[in-house]
Amino acid sequence: MNNRSEQLVPHFDRLPEPDQITQMATWLAQAGLDSLELTNEAAGLKLRIRVGQADTGLPAAQAAAPQAHAGAGHVAVRTPYFGHLCLTHPLRDAPFAPVGTKVAQGDVVALLTLDSLQVPVTAPAAGTVVDVVGQPGALVGYGATVMHIQPD
Repeated sequence: MNNRSEQLVPHFDRLPEPDQITQMATWLAQAGLDSLELTNEAAGLKLRIRVGQADTGLPAAQAAAPQAHAGAGHVAVRTPYFGHLCLTHPLRDAPFAPVGTKVAQGDVVALLTLDSLQVPVTAPAAGTVVDVVGQPGALVGYGATVMHIQPD
């Protein structure tokens, strides 16, 4: 069977080259993950990669800088993981950050849910929510823009 999911999972029958391990560590850090473990008991192989969140492979200023919405001076709020977008707080039945809401940098403005896992989506800058482009319940990927903030 040759489907797309099989193509995305590498065949782990030998240890990767050092430059491949470096690339995997960069991808982990960019995705906001701190570790990855690959095991092939039949081949007697185990590879464990752990990264610090500050090590994104980008220059520090670029890694910390919020991403602006094209030409409008707005900052895009992007997802740190993949999952179903939840714009309403599950316990309060109230939106996290509807249009017009003032948010501080680091405030939770949405959640991503995948089974029982919930990952917060945080504001990359302080300001006012000017646009919510994500659709509630939609399956979104890593780095998807879900809203825009007008910085203070």
